[in-house]
Amino acid sequence: MSNGLDCLAADCGRMAPVPAPPPRSYAGVDLMARDFDSLLRAMLDQLPRLAPEWQDRSEADLGLVLLELFAYAGDQLSYLHDRVALEGFLRTATQAESVRRLLRMIDYDIHPGYAAEAPLVFECTGAAPLFLPRGFPVSTRTRDEKERVTYETVEDAVLHPALSVVPLAADAPSSADGLQAVFQTDLTGTLVPGASLLLQQGDVREWARVAACAFAPAATTVTFEAPLRFTYSAAGDPSSGIPSARAHGNRVRATHGARYVVEQTGTGEPAQTVTLEHAPITWTLEASDEDAAPVSTLTVTVDGEGWVEVEDFIDSRADARHYRVTRDNAGFATVHFGGGAFGAAPEPGSRIVVRCRIGIGSPGHVARETLVAFDETVRFADPGQRITVVRNPFAALTPRDPQSLGQAKLLGPAQLRVQRRAVVPADFERALAGGAWVAGQRVVPLQSRARVRNTGSWNTVVVSVDMPGRLPLDAQTREAFEALLRARKMAGLDVRVEDARYRPMHIGLTVDVEREHFARDVRQAVERALVGPSAGGAPAFFEPGRLRFGEPVFLSDLYAVVAAVPGVRAVAVTRFKRLGDRYPDSEGEGVIPVGPLEVARLDNDPAAPEFGVLAVRTCGGKEG
Repeated sequence: MSNGLDCLAADCGRMAPVPAPPPRSYAGVDLMARDFDSLLRAMLDQLPRLAPEWQDRSEADLGLVLLELFAYAGDQLSYLHDRVALEGFLRTATQAESVRRLLRMIDYDIHPGYAAEAPLVFECTGAAPLFLPRGFPVSTRTRDEKERVTYETVEDAVLHPALSVVPLAADAPSSADGLQAVFQTDLTGTLVPGASLLLQQGDVREWARVAACAFAPAATTVTFEAPLRFTYSAAGDPSSGIPSARAHGNRVRATHGARYVVEQTGTGEPAQTVTLEHAPITWTLEASDEDAAPVSTLTVTVDGEGWVEVEDFIDSRADARHYRVTRDNAGFATVHFGGGAFGAAPEPGSRIVVRCRIGIGSPGHVARETLVAFDETVRFADPGQRITVVRNPFAALTPRDPQSLGQAKLLGPAQLRVQRRAVVPADFERALAGGAWVAGQRVVPLQSRARVRNTGSWNTVVVSVDMPGRLPLDAQTREAFEALLRARKMAGLDVRVEDARYRPMHIGLTVDVEREHFARDVRQAVERALVGPSAGGAPAFFEPGRLRFGEPVFLSDLYAVVAAVPGVRAVAVTRFKRLGDRYPDSEGEGVIPVGPLEVARLDNDPAAPEFGVLAVRTCGGKEG
């Protein structure tokens, strides 16, 4: 039929089947040809069969020129194909971004390193204190700009001229325990508890933290939190070249890294990028702890509004002000913005400002008294206020270099042997055992107990936490714990952290004291053995953290602890129960049961009897 329909088929409206073409034959084609020479030779070998009339092989022939262009394009495509394939495997990957993404799949982060840190001491003049905002640069004094090492202060500070140089009024320490020193000036309003002072006499120097101050018209007595390690002479020894001892305040924390700013105008195009021309970016520790997570100094603002860095744009909404950062093998960073569908793109004409600091690792490790150069033209509100001296009395704290790709590729796969996912309740308990960072400090709970509860819609992992001091969880600590557990939980689970449930005890004892011991001393020793505070050695029986969740209180254990106290001849238990009239005495059973989510508690605090009561009565022994 002219319309091409097959009316002999069951469906007359169906087109007649078209036979499949025979498969193409690749006989005689070298499928391993991948470079320019082999590709060109393979095409020339096919010419006698495909175009026998083509006999010209001169370099000026247009057809031969086209074949060479095809061979060149094939060479480039083969190279890119190989590179893409090799970047998909950790062993053969060579690019930093490829290695980072592959290791992220097994929860391993390449350590970015962190900058060196050096506390600075400022000396200043003026009739009033000076306010020094964070970011004040101080550098080493060198002729070559490239060799100069720059530090910046990382906190706002108030500099007091009276604390620039403080003379001693007497030899320090002035007390036998080394906890006090007297200064020859009234530091009222300038020196407060918690401040740090640098005591120095020649090459002998140390930091001392102030615990308390006593002010007089012409003197200040300072009590330190810890004894001084050295003795300082107020007069010194001029004959031996030893100067008089001095104290210096105005301590300000600074870290390695020079300020770097890049400005660019938004184009409105999707996936706009900003490339930084200096590297590496500075990472710092928020707290002086090597276990703390480093924080990048890179920030991005668009028209004055801060944007947030994300790992990728998969979870970013169309209007989310997010950006991500990639780094090449030399450490140079590129800032990427969204495309409009996942992550917003900067508006046309908007002002993009990328701020960071440059410098990290061992290049910032400087010796003491080398950070002395600063901008002496800086002016303050009062014309008489100015900074006269800046120095670092000690060498910089040891920095850490960024982890190399070779080391990351070697150590990363070993993380597969470490349990980094919380699957069963015990995994959540182990995850919290190391604590979490809260406001620059690591908070570690005494213990925790996790269980899975079905809420009707999904399963929720509820984790009860026993905190030091038995204090309730504050909102910030609770959020930090939940964030730590959410990063390790399996999909389909929710996480909630709650306070532990405490079960107070009521214990009564009658202790028979040996004749050669004082009854009062034995009673106090029994209370310390049961409640604390423990004087070294084994912890007290009811000391926080000793009794675990769900651990019952056995009468035999109580007898053993009290009987081991020196001076105890015999002991009788007169009360052994949970606190409260509704709970019966458990002396006959010999055990006080505790629920699986409960912790036995006995504080014996007269101001808070609801947390447990211990009554110890003595007989015998000596009075006094």
